[in-house]
Amino acid sequence: MDVQSSYNTKAKRGYAVADVDRGVVLTQSIGYAGVSPLLILLGIFFVGPIVALTLVIFDSGIKDAAGLFTDVLSNELFQAVAFRTIRISVMVTIISVAVGYAMAYAMWRSSPSVRSIGLALIMFPLFTSIVVRTYAWTAMFSRFGMINSLLLEAGLIDKPLAMLYTEPVVLIGMVQVMLPFAILPIYTTLLGLDLDLLRASAICGARGRQTFAKVVLPLTKQGAGVASVLVFVISLGFFITPAILGGPKSSMISNMISTEVMTFYNLKGGAVMSALLLIVTLCLLFIASKIGSIAAHYRR
Repeated sequence: MDVQSSYNTKAKRGYAVADVDRGVVLTQSIGYAGVSPLLILLGIFFVGPIVALTLVIFDSGIKDAAGLFTDVLSNELFQAVAFRTIRISVMVTIISVAVGYAMAYAMWRSSPSVRSIGLALIMFPLFTSIVVRTYAWTAMFSRFGMINSLLLEAGLIDKPLAMLYTEPVVLIGMVQVMLPFAILPIYTTLLGLDLDLLRASAICGARGRQTFAKVVLPLTKQGAGVASVLVFVISLGFFITPAILGGPKSSMISNMISTEVMTFYNLKGGAVMSALLLIVTLCLLFIASKIGSIAAHYRR
């Protein structure tokens, strides 16, 4: 017994030492040498293009650069496209977060097997090219596509509907692409909920809707906020989906930048538009982070 007790004591001491060592390792700073590969990648693929963009804009001096920004901002076509980009992005964000929350909530309330199938179905489109997915929508909504064929066979319409190259189809295509980015943050937040809170709510006599409105929804607002920011920021820079499904009438800022550079060879104009889009995106991220910090402060 004494030998066994001595062995157990040493084993516990060993676990304690291991925990201390693990804590020391996790709390030690890595230093610049450990993150140098990441810094190099960021410098090449993020900072590098921004520097090149800045050089293109300011190569003729600050005064000419200010004139470029003034010309672009005063351009009525740019204003219309910018307004359309923001409007479409807001609509995509609202639809994606609403549908994504419902799907994430349904998965959370389902059995583990249904959750696994749901996650697989959500992740599968991410492994498929966005070009392929977008052209699949053209096969659905074209004049001789699946939807028009079904409506004609059912006798609901006399001639094919002109659905392609319209804004609703662009919204459908963008929402389909953005749904995984809306579902995953919300679903992750739902998984972190303490189920004892739901049981306590039920014990207190709250019904399902009351529990959802008073307990689940307030505790998952952060996940919905993250999903909203993520979807909106990505939607601002959409290029392929509006170009294929929308045409010129539904073009967004990215399509306008491509036209300026590739068609009109206006490199400086495209650079200014890109800079404005980057500035708006960074400002939105900064505002979102500040709102999150203020909300976290008041939650304490």
